[in-house]
Amino acid sequence: MLNTLRDSVKGWTAKILLGLLVLSFAVWGIGDAFQTGNATTVASAGDTEVSLQDYALAYSRASQRLAQQLGRQPTAEEAQMFGIDQGVISQLVAGAVLDEQGRNIGLGLSEEQLARLIAEDPSFHDASGNFSRNAFRNILANAGMSEQDYIRTKADEAVRTQIIDAIAEGVETPAAFATALGLYNGERRTVEYVTLSPSIVTPVADPSDEVLATYFEENKANYAAPEYRSFAYALLTPEALSDPSTITDEQVAADYEQHRANYVTPEQRRVQQVVFPDRAAADAAQAQLEAGTAFEVAAVQAGRSIVDLGLVARSAIPDQALADAAFALAEGETSAVVDGRFGPVLLRVSEIQPEGARPMEEVSEEVRNELALVAANDAAAAAYNAFEDARAGGADFEEAARGAGLTVVTVEADRQGNDRDETPIANLPAEQELLAGVFETEPGLDNVPINFGSNSYVFYDLLSITPAGDRSLDEVRDRVVADWKAAETQRLLAERIEGLRAELEAGGSLDAIAAEAGVAKQTAPAISRQSGAGELGQAAVAAAFGGGNGTVATAPGPTPGTQLLLQVTEVAPPADPASNVAANERQQMAAMLQDDLLQSYVTLLQNTYPVSINAAGIENAKAMLR
Repeated sequence: MLNTLRDSVKGWTAKILLGLLVLSFAVWGIGDAFQTGNATTVASAGDTEVSLQDYALAYSRASQRLAQQLGRQPTAEEAQMFGIDQGVISQLVAGAVLDEQGRNIGLGLSEEQLARLIAEDPSFHDASGNFSRNAFRNILANAGMSEQDYIRTKADEAVRTQIIDAIAEGVETPAAFATALGLYNGERRTVEYVTLSPSIVTPVADPSDEVLATYFEENKANYAAPEYRSFAYALLTPEALSDPSTITDEQVAADYEQHRANYVTPEQRRVQQVVFPDRAAADAAQAQLEAGTAFEVAAVQAGRSIVDLGLVARSAIPDQALADAAFALAEGETSAVVDGRFGPVLLRVSEIQPEGARPMEEVSEEVRNELALVAANDAAAAAYNAFEDARAGGADFEEAARGAGLTVVTVEADRQGNDRDETPIANLPAEQELLAGVFETEPGLDNVPINFGSNSYVFYDLLSITPAGDRSLDEVRDRVVADWKAAETQRLLAERIEGLRAELEAGGSLDAIAAEAGVAKQTAPAISRQSGAGELGQAAVAAAFGGGNGTVATAPGPTPGTQLLLQVTEVAPPADPASNVAANERQQMAAMLQDDLLQSYVTLLQNTYPVSINAAGIENAKAMLR
């Protein structure tokens, strides 16, 4: 209900919401901001004041929107980081200058118009669709808003709507702008290119110690060690505690007898049916069958198809009449006409598989394992209580785990679950939740066990923390050598490609370059800025469309480490630019133009009416939310 009120209270038109949010940055250009004065208002524009309640409501709505994105309520620091404070006061001041302008030019609604506007709000309608005074009062009461405040808000909205409509209603995108966008979208180019890999340069030898040391010092941050945490964990799962050897043959036999129905396979029949449009057609077909006509022939002569239901149990046939008839036939027998849900039906059963039961000898191990798992669930609950009781009694982690019959495993990992060799640690239980817990706790704390699965837990204890820090060259020598050689290879490749590019720009042939490099020349015909990305990559498309016909450029290739050398061989503008502008693009352009007009108008009003912001009032408004 509170969300319903929020929707009704913020019931400005979509243009107003969009416009004021886009305009919010403009408020901070005012020169008379953040005066401290009357702590019963947060801001004013001319004679129009913004109350603490207005700020509290707007702040609450903004916080709720952020909470939906984060999946939880934001902290005060997060709210400030995401700009809620600035956004709310900007929106409120923009609204205040519109209200002040409306008051000065005499805009407003009569009481009758305002009453009708409120009565038309579906938030306050009863089940019959009529305005309900009780619903109106209840919704406002749940939101902690008085009727007077709500009516004032609706009146302000109406005034703002009149101003916004006068400024932005009916704005259309200039034809020149749409044509320019259509030319941009619809232009197509043919691009010839070769993909060059590091294989075209001489293999790079290992660097000298001096070169390697210099490279390492320049890139030392890339080889820094992350924070590592050493921790112990103990896994508690029913599967680990399950011991089928403790289940006796007598228990297996008793459970098998108790649940014998679980091991019974019901009778199944392969059923075929022919559905007829009316009873007369079905009776005629049945007469043909009685005269010796084959089932298939009778169906064809009646112009009907045979539908094979497959090998099915009685419960798999949804029409009870058909199920009863099918399971009353002998194998190979055809039924009399049956009145089915979708018309008269003739049935034939071509195969019968009788009911069967899996013998106890066949399922004994299955039963034994299931019984052991049930018993293990009870043992898991006992082990959990034993561990928690031991910890509460002062036992350390290993003592508590040992007393509960659990095995303790000790590992050291970074936040991603890698060891010091940057190899993922295998078989960490509930890995994401466990690592998150380990990196949020401190040594010596008693941590809440992590529950995963139906009845499984992992207990953990943080032992020590190794802070992040630099590594020595000796620790990461192999990585540094590999990185230096890769970088040097790319440098040489870039030099080679620049030479080939210069050759091509000087009138050389891309075919000759391809032959020299031992690669095939390829062609991307008639690509647009949108379609070319899938073939060449976004960087190559940007390069290809960065100049005119004949443009020569290089760009990263689709495979890491490769480069494209390309040449534009044809540029074709669209015959009809307007057809290359989608409807949603036209709407976006119109919205952008409306926003520009609104921004300019609100900026003008802010320069016309003196605006002040009361920092003390803002703090008082925030206090109302705590």
